[in-house]
Formats: sequence, structure tokens, C-alpha cells
Amino acid sequence: MNNYNSATSPDEDVALIREIRPNEAKQGGAALSNANGAGEGATQMQLTANLIIGGLGTGIFTLPWSTAGASILPALVIIAFTLLLNAWTISILVQAAERHQTFDLGGLLGRLPGVGKFSQVACNCGVWFSMFLCLVGYTIVTTSCAQQMFDSRPASWTHRCQLVIISSACVLPLCFLDQARLSFTSVLGVMVYGNIFAFLLSCYVHNEAIATSVPVCYFGNSIGVVAMVSAMMQSVIVQMCVLPMYAEMKDRSPAKFDKVVAVSFTTLFFVFGGFAVFGYLAFGENVNSNILLSFPGTIWGNISRNFAGVGVLSVYPIMMSPMIAPIRNSDVAAKLGMNSDVVVNVTTVAIVAAVTFTAFFLTDLGILNIVNGAMSLGLFVALAPGLIGLNLLGTKSQHPGWRLAMYALIGGGIAMSILGLVYTDNYAAKLHAACSWGTASH
Repeated sequence: MNNYNSATSPDEDVALIREIRPNEAKQGGAALSNANGAGEGATQMQLTANLIIGGLGTGIFTLPWSTAGASILPALVIIAFTLLLNAWTISILVQAAERHQTFDLGGLLGRLPGVGKFSQVACNCGVWFSMFLCLVGYTIVTTSCAQQMFDSRPASWTHRCQLVIISSACVLPLCFLDQARLSFTSVLGVMVYGNIFAFLLSCYVHNEAIATSVPVCYFGNSIGVVAMVSAMMQSVIVQMCVLPMYAEMKDRSPAKFDKVVAVSFTTLFFVFGGFAVFGYLAFGENVNSNILLSFPGTIWGNISRNFAGVGVLSVYPIMMSPMIAPIRNSDVAAKLGMNSDVVVNVTTVAIVAAVTFTAFFLTDLGILNIVNGAMSLGLFVALAPGLIGLNLLGTKSQHPGWRLAMYALIGGGIAMSILGLVYTDNYAAKLHAACSWGTASH
């Protein structure tokens, strides 16, 4: 992970901040003091915990399925590479944010020469669409868990639609709560994923004990690695959220935030690796793209699945907040001659209704996560950091080696994004038919 290398001296940075934010620089030096890291805010430990929790979305439920198509060793390499790549691009964004005192991704892209306004609009649309797909994924998980709880038989389309509506009706009141009242979700999230991981371990140990382990592939060549990359991107991409987090950091500096990311992502490597490997070892190549649906109908299995459904439902409002924030902070209400709260509430209901309708037809969590991860890879990991690195890091942006790295990031990321949108299956059957190192039984 890169440390912060300022392209200017401290005096030049102060002058740059005054030039960029003249109104704030006049207000008793308060804004300038905060720009240099003074003041209260979130500690490094708090931000580390937030980043770890931010990685525990529905994407993690798809990792065992994608590992079944990539094999164990390549999957672990992909997990490590994906985390390193995201850490590097986050470092680029944070350096540029500190230099220009702009702490949201769309606003930072708005400073690009020539294409700033278009880039900002495109980024905001991309964030909105990605968050929308996340909400659809949460609805799919909750509906699937409810279906398994009430009826083990395949539900008709009409019955499933009824469960989708019930899930949305349950989550809608939570969407009107503020973030303080939703703070219980972090604790609930840790409990949910900790319990699921313990259950996966128990399934694997049980299979080993009674000699009924499923065939697994430790190393093989398969196009399924593309789906693994996309699934990991869906799990770990936080670029759209990380700059506001950095802005609230106590005594902030890019170097300190790099350490936060290093600790968070190291922890997530073991979390993702554990879920991916033990979920695959427990259920084999036939593991569902939503691993919750592979859980056996034991007491612990049912409790884990239903607990996960409730946990996902509680995170739904938090993931909606980036979609509502632009409406809340804009002058849309004034232009419509309406109260701001009314516009926000109507928008909230409209989003939940749109998610509900979409979830009627989208049922495969794996495909949804792969598509969302592939799209996010191209936009938030490749294009946005690459353009920012080429234009907004002062003299560093002009260095030939750095520019070559940025072009490689953009080109490689977009290529992988396109491949991810094309190869959405995990191709597990093909991998196991030509596995180089695996077991037919344990």
C-alpha cells in the first residue's frame, strides 16, 4: 500500500487549500486547521471497525460458489490481489481528497479538467445504480430465507412475490430512522457473520468426522476465476464510501488512513478466505450461489439462515442512505415548491417500491453480485481512481512511470469488467472435470 507522498511542501499545501476553499479559509482558520488534521473525529480503531463491517455485505454469501469455479488456491490468490488493488486505489483517492479538500468521490471527479461535470454526474449515477442492486440483493436474501423457513418446496412466482412484498413492508419503516437509531446493525452484523462462519466450520468438521466429505478442487484452470474476481469486487469495493469516512478521521492524514486500510483489509482477507474455503469444503461444487440456501434443515442451520435474513434486512436502510443523501442535500424540494422532508420520504418509498418490483424478477444472488461487482470494478476501482491519479495529484501525476501505471489500471480494470459481464457463471462442473489437484473423496 502506498504511503502519502505530497507533491508540494506544507506551505504550498496551505496555499492550495486557501485557493480551493477561500470561504472556509476566512472563517477564523477553522477549516484550514481541520484540513491539517486538527479537531475531533473518528479514531483509527473506529474507522478500522467500520471498514471491516463495510465488507460484510451479501457479496460474502456468493464467495463459496465462486470458489467452486476457481478452486481453492487461485481463489485465495484472487482474494489477496483484490484487496491489495482496492487498498491501492483507495490510497490514490485519499491523497487526492486531502490535496484538494474534497471528500466525496463525485465531487473529486468534478475537479477533473474538461470533463469534471460529466464525470461527477456519471459517478453519482453509478453509485446510485450500484446501491440499488445491493438493495435488490438484500431483498433476494431476505425473501429466500423466509421461503426456506415457511416452505421447503419451490415456491410459485406468485408466492415468492408475496414474500418479496412482505420483506419490503418490514424494511420500509426502518428506512425512515436516522443513523443513530440504526447503530445496532453493526453489532448485529458481527453476530450474524460470526455465527455463520462457526456453522460452516461445524459442517466441514462433521463431514470429515463421518467420512462424507464432498469432492473439492485445490488447484485447477477455469474461466470461473472471472466470476471470482467479480464476486470479490462486490464484497470489498468501498470507494464510494471511504472519502466521507476519511473526512471524519481524527488528526487525519493519508498515511494514517493507509494503516487503517491495511489492518482492515488484512482482517477481511481471513474473513473472506474463511467463508470462501470452508463454505466450499462443506458443500462442494454444488454449493448454491447464495450459500444460505445450502444450509441443511437442522436447528442450527435454520437459525443461522433466518438470523442472516434479519441481519441483512437491518443493513438495508444504511445502504439506501447514499441514494437519499443527494436528494436531501440538493435544491430539488425548493424547485418543486415542496417541503424537503416530504420529498425525501416520497423518494424513499419510491426506491423501496422499485427494488420490490425488480426483486420480483431477479432471483439469483450470484448473478446479481457478479454483474454489480464487474460494473463496480470498471467504474470505482479502475476508471475513477485512474483519472484522478492522472490529473489531481500535482507533479506526481506528471511522472511517466506513474502515468503508465494509471493507464494500466484503467485498461486492465475495464477489460476485467467486460469479462465479468460476459462470464457470469462459475463453471464449477468444467473445473472439476479437469481439476489438476483435488480429491474425489476425503
